[in-house]
Order: sequence, then structure tokens, then C-alpha cells
Amino acid sequence: MTTDDTTPATTASRRAMRARKRSAGAATPPPLLADDAADTLPSEPDDATEAAQDAASEPESDAASVAPEIEPETDEADPATADDAVDSDNDIDPGRDIDLDGDDTDTDEPVDLSAEQQAETPEQPIEPVEPQAEWADADRPATALVWLDEADVLERTRPADIDSVTNRPAGPDLLSDHAGRPLAQVGRWLAPIGTLAAFAIAYGATTLLWPLHAVEPVVDAVAFETVPAPAAEITWPAAGSAGVGIEGVSMAASSAEPASIASITKVVTSLMVLDRLPLQLGEQGPEYAFTYGDSVNYWDYRRADQSALDVPVDGVLTEYQMLQGILLGSANNYTDRLARDLWGPDEQFARAADAWLAERGLSGISVVTPSGFDERNIATPEALLQLGQRAMQNPVFAEIVGTAGAEIPGAGWVENSNGMLGDPGVVGIKTGTLVGWSLLTAKDVTIGDTTVHLYAAVLNQGDDQERLAATRSLFSQVEAALADLAPAVPAGTVVGEVSTEWGTTVDIVSDADATVLVWNGATSTAAVDFDLGEQRDEGASVGTLTVNGPVGATTVDVSLAEEVSGPSPWWRLTHPLELFGISTD
Repeated sequence: MTTDDTTPATTASRRAMRARKRSAGAATPPPLLADDAADTLPSEPDDATEAAQDAASEPESDAASVAPEIEPETDEADPATADDAVDSDNDIDPGRDIDLDGDDTDTDEPVDLSAEQQAETPEQPIEPVEPQAEWADADRPATALVWLDEADVLERTRPADIDSVTNRPAGPDLLSDHAGRPLAQVGRWLAPIGTLAAFAIAYGATTLLWPLHAVEPVVDAVAFETVPAPAAEITWPAAGSAGVGIEGVSMAASSAEPASIASITKVVTSLMVLDRLPLQLGEQGPEYAFTYGDSVNYWDYRRADQSALDVPVDGVLTEYQMLQGILLGSANNYTDRLARDLWGPDEQFARAADAWLAERGLSGISVVTPSGFDERNIATPEALLQLGQRAMQNPVFAEIVGTAGAEIPGAGWVENSNGMLGDPGVVGIKTGTLVGWSLLTAKDVTIGDTTVHLYAAVLNQGDDQERLAATRSLFSQVEAALADLAPAVPAGTVVGEVSTEWGTTVDIVSDADATVLVWNGATSTAAVDFDLGEQRDEGASVGTLTVNGPVGATTVDVSLAEEVSGPSPWWRLTHPLELFGISTD
């Protein structure tokens, strides 16, 4: 048997074995992973057992009958032996020699253990460890290190399984010298971070829930125009001239040329008398005495083809009765009697009449005689319409001309000469006949909830029927126009706007047509009263629209065309000054 076939002596000194391991350290294969090494390496004997083995093996090494020759140190070494050497060197055993100077020399002097340590570690007999070796035979040639387990070597040197989880030991604790500092640093930052977080939460909750009292929506009026009435299209009488109008609204006339007005002049005279001798409803006023001569004078009027009424001989007539005779029976003799008593001759009366007309802005009328029995008494149709409106404002005058007839002492029953009084709504005024047949008429018409006063003047028609027909035609045309009025402010008209600090704008619109009575180019005015309050929903009423026409007014609601949406959360969060009502000026 050669030296390669011999089993190394088990009694060899462990010091020699460690020396051989250190010499082979440079050729040691890469160390196994910690986990793999821990799983495969056999557990090493403790330091006390190892020291005992060293002491027992030294004398036996000299007495061995057959001892293999210790080969010179080579670069080849058992990886397992190298690992054991490294592990053994790292363990500081109080029972073994320590190479303090690093010269790889060791002494054979045993280490003295203290009595306490010896008591703690009782001496036990060391049994020799039977090496596990496989000897060479016919099937297995001799190899070096045949006492090693080939399967164990393969297991310990296998590549790491990359699919398995490897628990590597943690590296050195770099903060081990700074115990307590991380907690202090965390505590130092937790306070400001917590404060900021609490502030952010409080700020967000406050701004998101804060009421909008300081940023209430603002309502502004929007300019808009009312719709004027279109120009009247009137069919005028073929002869003479005419005019028609609505009191306080508008008038229209076929001609601006003055024409003879005949007894319509008595309207001016009666108003002048009532101004000089005012009456209240139910009053009779002063009395006027008559004699037989006045009765004879009555017949003179009749022979002159003038309208006149008889008088009560040796009787009296009151002012009221005299006015009844003038306005109902168109009595020229009654008219002249009052004018002479109050103003004197016709010339003086004419001057007084001109002054009276001028004071009241009634241009377009010229009066020469109080009764109108003179072609020089003239007026335009439009001037007569204005005169009629003023006359009907006097209650005594309106009462008289609105009656169908009256009983007058000396004259008997006097019937109203105005044939229009039988028509619905007609309330007066006066006829006149000289050059032609003329008539000034007033009529009340109700449109919706509004009553308006219509006036028509027709001058110099062919006969009484023509003047009545012309008057009715004018009234009917105006009434038809009033029945088909366009709204002054149509429904849906934008009359206002709601705006908010966060950029929302919503229109305010009229809910219904606002219609007032206008005619022949007349216009109306409108005013809006807003009351938004807490209303924010679409269609909510937020005020009223009032349209004022010349003779009436109407009111409709106005509402929101859309919902007035509130501010977004982002606006609330980014506009705290506005939200809290803090001035930014």
C-alpha cells in the first residue's frame, strides 16, 4: 500500500491540521451562501471537547504502529477542512492557544484554566473519532482525500437555487452607536407635520362648509325695450274730415286742416260758463228770469233757421237747466243769453274764448260767436278730440251730455240730438250742423281690466246718418286694434341677470306676456323689482315686472332661467378671503 492509499492518522496533532488548512486557504473555492452552509455543514465540537482531543491525540501519534507520512503543504486542500479552519480561528476558545502576534506560530504549552472554569467543564474521556473513509479496491482507484464523503462535498458545493428564498444575514448595524436618535428625529418632525395636517383638515372643512353670506349672488337689471304699438291704419270717411283717438294714448286724424264746427262751439262756451260759475253734481246754480220778450226772441231764432228752445215767460231757468238746453237741444238763444250776461257782446266773448283756449293749450280752435252760428268758428279734428277729452273731465258737463233727454221749464221735453247715445258705451258729446253734419262723440271701452275712453270727430258729413256711420266705423277700427294687442314685453324676455363670485351667470326672464293698452305708436315703460332671497332653483320666482302703459299697467312674475349653482370645492378652497368676507382692497 502506498502513501496515497493510507488513511491519515487520526492521532495527528490538530495544530498540524490547522496549519495545513491555512496553507490551503488560498485555493479554497468560493464560500457557500450562509443559508446553504448552515444547512449542510455538520455541527462542530465545542472548544472544550476540541482541546481534550488535542491533548489525547498527541501521545498517541508517536505510538502509532503505522502512521502515514505527513506530506508537504500544497495548494490543494479540502474545502470543508478550510471552512472548519476559518470557523475554528474565529472562535476564541479560552482553552486553546491564541496567536496574538500573527506569525502563525503556536506553542505547545497548555493553557491553564482557572478553577472555576475547570469546575464548569468537567473532564471527560475523549473517544477517538472513527474516520469515515472508503478504501481503494479493484473497482475504485486510489485517490487523494478518499476519506471524504463525495455526496457531502457535492451537496456543499452545488450552485445556489435562484428560485429559493435565501435569508442572508443582515449587514452591520450602522446606527448601533446612535441608539435613540431616530425616535427623537421622528418626534421632531411629527409635531409640525401633525399641526399642518390638522390645519389642512380644519381649513378644508371650514371652507367647504362655510355659508355663502359674504358672497351672495348679485342681481343686476338688464336693459330691454318695450314693444311700441304699430301705426294705426284707419279707413277715413270719403267726405269731410275726421279724427279718432284714445284718451291719454294717441290720436289720429285724416286732415290737419280746420273746418267749420258749427254748434260744437257750444262745448267751448259751456266749459267757459262752468269755469265762471262752477257747479257740483246736484247743484242748479244761479237762476235766470225770462219775460214775454224772451219768448218772442225765441221765434226770431227759429225764423233765422237757428236751433232754439222756448223759455218760461215770467219764469226762471237755473244755470244747470240752461246748460241742459244748450248741450241737449243746442239752443242758440240759451247760449247767447248766458254769454251776454257773463261776457257781453260777441266780440268780447270771442276775445275771452281765445284766452281760455290758449290757457288750456287747445290750439287749432277758433271761436267768433258763442253759439257757433258762424262759419268762422273752425277747428281741426285733432283739436276737437282734445276739447272733448277736457270737457268729459268735468262731471257736470259729462252728466248732461250723457243723458238722453231732460224736461226743461218753458221748453218741455228736450231730447239729446246726439244719435250715438243709443250705442253701447257711448257717453256724449255734441252735434253741430251748419255747412255739413258734424259730430263729436265719446265712448268707453273695456279692454281686459282697463277701461279706456275713445273719441271720434267727424266734420261736414252729408247727413246725420253719414256722420253716425262714420263715427261707428272709427270706433270699431280702434276697438279691433285694441283687441289684438301685441305684448309690450313678451314672455321669456331677459330682464335681469344673476352673477356670482365664482363665475356663474343666470338670466332672469319674464314668465308671461306683459300687455298694456297702446295704440298708434304709443309706447310703455317697464320696471323690474328683484327679490332673489334664497331662491336658486330653475323657474323660481325672483321678482316682478311691471309695465306701465298710457292708461294702465300690468304686472307679471320674473324667474330664474336656470339654476344658480353653488361654488365648486376648488373655488371654496382657493378663495378664502372672498368666502369669509375679508376685504382685499
